[in-house]
Amino acid sequence: MGEVLRDYQQKMLERLQRAWMAHRSVMVQMPTGTGKTVLMAQAVSMVCGDGLKQAGEVLIVAHRQELIEQIKGTVALLMPDSNGHVAVESIQKLSRLMSDGRSKMEDVPFSPSLVIIDEAHHALAKTYRQLWERWPEARFLGLTATPCRLNGAPFTDLFDVLLQSWDIQEFINRGWLSDFDYVSAAPDSEALRMVALLDKRGADGDYQQRQLATVMDVPESIRHLYRTYQEFADGKKGIVYAINRQHAQHITEYYQQQGVRCAVIDSQTRAADRTQLVDDYRKGMLDVLVNVDIFGEGFDVPEVEFIQLARPTLSLSKYLQQVGRGMRISEGKAAVLILDNVGLYQTFGLPTEERDWLLTFLGKESGKGERGKARPVVVQENLKEEKTLVNLEMVRIKRHGEQRAGLEIYIQNGKYGFLKDGREICGPEFEKVNRLKAPYFAMGVYPFYIYKNRVDIVDMEGRLMRPGLYGPVKNEGDVFVGTDSAGKTDYWDAKGGRHYRQMPHFERIRRLELAQDGNRIYRRKLMKGWEQPFNENDVYVHKDFIILGRQMMYWNDLDTVYEVCGFEKWCVYVKKAWWYDDSYQYASIDRTGEISAYLNDLPKQLSPKPVNVEGLSLTTLTKLTGMKK
Repeated sequence: MGEVLRDYQQKMLERLQRAWMAHRSVMVQMPTGTGKTVLMAQAVSMVCGDGLKQAGEVLIVAHRQELIEQIKGTVALLMPDSNGHVAVESIQKLSRLMSDGRSKMEDVPFSPSLVIIDEAHHALAKTYRQLWERWPEARFLGLTATPCRLNGAPFTDLFDVLLQSWDIQEFINRGWLSDFDYVSAAPDSEALRMVALLDKRGADGDYQQRQLATVMDVPESIRHLYRTYQEFADGKKGIVYAINRQHAQHITEYYQQQGVRCAVIDSQTRAADRTQLVDDYRKGMLDVLVNVDIFGEGFDVPEVEFIQLARPTLSLSKYLQQVGRGMRISEGKAAVLILDNVGLYQTFGLPTEERDWLLTFLGKESGKGERGKARPVVVQENLKEEKTLVNLEMVRIKRHGEQRAGLEIYIQNGKYGFLKDGREICGPEFEKVNRLKAPYFAMGVYPFYIYKNRVDIVDMEGRLMRPGLYGPVKNEGDVFVGTDSAGKTDYWDAKGGRHYRQMPHFERIRRLELAQDGNRIYRRKLMKGWEQPFNENDVYVHKDFIILGRQMMYWNDLDTVYEVCGFEKWCVYVKKAWWYDDSYQYASIDRTGEISAYLNDLPKQLSPKPVNVEGLSLTTLTKLTGMKK
């Protein structure tokens, strides 16, 4: 074989070899477009050679005729020397042979030592179990991108172990899958209201086909499909997923009327015609192929530039298989565009969401989407595009290359919340959000019926501030003006964290900021235990420290506040805030600013005012700062 394995394929092949040493039947999960077929060819090569120390034949089983033809072509291309050791059959044919009796099976011209189940998420126990029973000595390999079932049934009835590959985002990061843009129907759009009407289910647990067609195959819906294609994907090559052949025909006819080169392709299309249509697409003679499930699995054309989802589904497997058709890499392709006209993002999230496939393999989770779940949609900053999206009832979920970085506003269930670097810092609780100038980011307003329009504020660092103000609230710089819970006007200084009865006036002494509220003066930065104001005449300044009323702080450490207990000649006595020696309660500070003694008891008859403390001068804030009288 001339195919060179990628690093992750080589590692998976090694894991597969080790797994077969302990288990007869192994399922391998790898995302669509990452080369499961190449891994299949390598597994065949091992069996047909001496890799497993056992020569023998290989049976590859698929569930659709078009997949069988594609696999046969792949075998001929990648394994030209297989010498007839490889047979490719449909599960339907094998099931008929086994159901017709032992004599029919004895006519089957192979006895495989390896059976490979392609698209193994379709493997139903009752049908496929016959293969295990027919060839009890054979090893089994199941290949799938999505080991999950709509009904939540496990795969452990057929496979012993699951080998899970990287998630889709990791393959994108390493350049093995294409990045994507994602534009979806808005949560409150007419399209999602129509999807919400779908209350009937088919035998497989997905939406009933007849009701799907009745609700979604209508002229207005098809016109909307074209409008979104025209706005976001005009001139690109892509695939549209329709409900049924009639729906596909209606879409194709309308697109063609608008000048789009497109065609219908589905399981009823003759094999020769299907081959011709795909060839025309590859050569650029067709831009759009409108299909019904035919490209959900096994379609390997990397030149897909957009995927348009026009068919609602509850199947996670179907969703990932469909969007995965556009994620194969090709030269010059920066990203694939996913146009989700039926809001599957709300049902399944992005294709890159981390999924623990072991849980679905074991049957602990189902592959059924969460109907009615509201997922976050980041509010766009691009006002021009936002207007276009609103007019089309669409929202942009993701741009290629975009990392969830910085602060963002999102909407979910009609309420707003905040994200920082993609992580929630405040849930969807706000009725509206107002953007603010730096150093603040935005102000969220709660619904009146819950908190009477109380507001919270997020700054540019992503810190959530709760000022206790009620709307309407406006700000002048760092001061936010609103009302308190009693309806009285309240001024809240976001920088200092204090509330004031009137607009405060701020001044600075060196690095120390002060706030004046009428006749009351505060240190601007609110510190627990030091909330009380002081008189503007109770200010004493030393070269090393400052005294404001009963508070003393060193200039080089304004965050540590000492309580002034009194004065004596040449000394200031303070209550210990923190000392190296924990055995004392007080300390005296002399004219040099140094601690002269530690004490457990204060001297008697201390003066409330300084007494000849050299270097400690009485002054007023008016003299120091020009603060208003």
